[in-house]
Amino acid sequence: MQIGAMNDPNRQLFGEIEWFAANSFDYIDLTVEAPGAAPESTDWQAVATAIKQSGLGVVCHTAPYLPINNPSPLVRRAAVDELRRSIDVAQIVGAKLCTMHFMGWPSYLSEAQGYAFYQQMLEILVRHGQERGVDVAMENSPDNRHQHKYFQQIFQRVPDLKLLFDIGHGHLATSKTMTREYLFSLNDRLAHIHISDNNGVGDLHLPFGAAIRGGMDLAANLRVLRSFRYDGTITVEVFGDRRWLLASVALLREEWEKAV
Repeated sequence: MQIGAMNDPNRQLFGEIEWFAANSFDYIDLTVEAPGAAPESTDWQAVATAIKQSGLGVVCHTAPYLPINNPSPLVRRAAVDELRRSIDVAQIVGAKLCTMHFMGWPSYLSEAQGYAFYQQMLEILVRHGQERGVDVAMENSPDNRHQHKYFQQIFQRVPDLKLLFDIGHGHLATSKTMTREYLFSLNDRLAHIHISDNNGVGDLHLPFGAAIRGGMDLAANLRVLRSFRYDGTITVEVFGDRRWLLASVALLREEWEKAV
C-alpha cells in the first residue's frame, strides 16, 4: 500500500510538495485545479522537477468543476478539452494515472443516450492518455442512485478505462457501504482508492471516526480491499486542519496491518 494526499489548490503548489515529502507521504494526488495548480498558468516542468527531487510519486486528478454534464454540447466539448489538457499535465509531471469524476449526463438524455455520451467522451480521453503513457480512471460520485449499474454499463463499453473507487462516496445514502459491490464487478479495473469518513449523508471529508453517528467502518472497508488483494495507492482525502489528515494516515496504517 502507498498512501498519498491531495494538494489544496488554494495553497502554493511547491509548498504543498515540500509538506507532503516532509511528512513521509508516498505520493501527491495532484489536483490540476485553479488557482494554485491551474493547467494554463502553472510551470509544469518546474513542478515535475520539484516532485522528482522530493522523492514523491504522483497521481493526477482533474478539477471537479469541469462541466461534462452541462446541457450545452459546446460547454461539454470545452470541458473535454480541459480534461485532455489535464492528461497532458500528468504526462509532464510523470504520473501514470489521471483520474476524473463521474457527473452523470444532461437530464434530457435517456439512459441509453447517457451511456453513449460517456462512451464517446471516455474513448477520446483514454486514447489521448494511451498516446502519452497515462491511464485514465473514473471516480464514483457521491450520488449512489443507480450509479453501480451505470458504471457496469459504461465500463463494459470502454474496455481500457480504469476505476478510481472513492470509499467515502460509496458510503452515502445507501443501506450498506458499496465497496464490495464495486470491487466484485470491477476489481480488474481498479487502479486507485480515495478514502475519508462522513456521516452517511454528506460528503464531508472527515477524519476517520469523527462522525457522531452514521460513520464509515474503516476496518471493514480495508478488509474488503485486502480480500480483493488490493495493495496499491490510497489517497486520504481529509481536508481542513492537517493535524486530522496526519492522524487519519496513522490510523489507516494501523488498521491496514490488522486487516489480513
